[in-house]
Amino acid sequence: MVSVTSGGRADSGAALLRRMAARRRRDNVVVVILAALAVFGGGHAILDAFSDPPPGPSDNSTISLLGKSQLAESFARDFVVTYLSAGAGQQDRIQEFVGGAQQATLPTTGRPVSDPSVVYVSRELTSGGVDVWGVTVSVRITRRIGAAADDSRQCYQVSVAMVEGRMRALSLPAAVEPPGHGPELALNYGATCAADTPLAQVAAGFLQALLTGTGDIARYTTPTSGIGALRPAPFTSAETATVNADDASCGANGSTARVLVSVNPKLDGAGTPTLAYPLTMLREAGQWQVKSVDSVPALHLPLTAGSAQSAAGAGATSTTTTTAKGPASAAQVPQATQN
Repeated sequence: MVSVTSGGRADSGAALLRRMAARRRRDNVVVVILAALAVFGGGHAILDAFSDPPPGPSDNSTISLLGKSQLAESFARDFVVTYLSAGAGQQDRIQEFVGGAQQATLPTTGRPVSDPSVVYVSRELTSGGVDVWGVTVSVRITRRIGAAADDSRQCYQVSVAMVEGRMRALSLPAAVEPPGHGPELALNYGATCAADTPLAQVAAGFLQALLTGTGDIARYTTPTSGIGALRPAPFTSAETATVNADDASCGANGSTARVLVSVNPKLDGAGTPTLAYPLTMLREAGQWQVKSVDSVPALHLPLTAGSAQSAAGAGATSTTTTTAKGPASAAQVPQATQN
């Protein structure tokens, strides 16, 4: 039996032949792949196969793109307001934005236009230092219908060409449909908590201290939350309207909870619109406290979208909830550290 010794390990001749055959097969596969790349993609395809991927956008390129976007938005806003408010004999105002080849018929008297706002912008084309932007501008146009005044918003689309920061509209504005009402995402709050449940009690005390400056907000927040009462206090009182939670026991059990609280604040006895606060709450040593005021409510995962609703019914929901009628134990609130 023939054997080969390498690195302190003895291999049989048959094993060595098997390894050599496997190496030849691997080399043949590499040759086939390189040949295919050369045929279908040329030499660059071979080089690309072994080169690092191109770098992503840098901070400087991102900032530059944002700056160009803001220039296009500003130009489009001014163009739409100037165009819609121009009257007969003011063609020179229009030519500041668009070429003379665009023939515009202007009314005898311009329309009152105000409150321009960009609702959508996109870079549609870029080539050789030329960027073409599509901008949709929303404006408020006042018109009288009999004795009543209608100042509803209307949207206009403008195409803007930009060359080294200099801009020109490619055509006159076009009236377009405003953005529609989107579908509602399902929130992840399955329980409606009664006022005497632990979560509702702590949430009510927290929002009273946050919005009115009365009481000690530290009683209701974790030591690391960093939440302080609003200064100056924007309201004089705050009445909790509803408390919804992802904890079916509403704080009787568990150690963490996501809570959505709606509150009706008042200023010097006068009512103000309802506010909603998504909170993350923790229970430590038997005491519920607010860890954070979240920027986004708790969403049902995977994300679930319902059907789009009209503006009149946008506030309606069809979420099925369970109601906690009372706490298994009263909420414990830490002692005040200051008054």
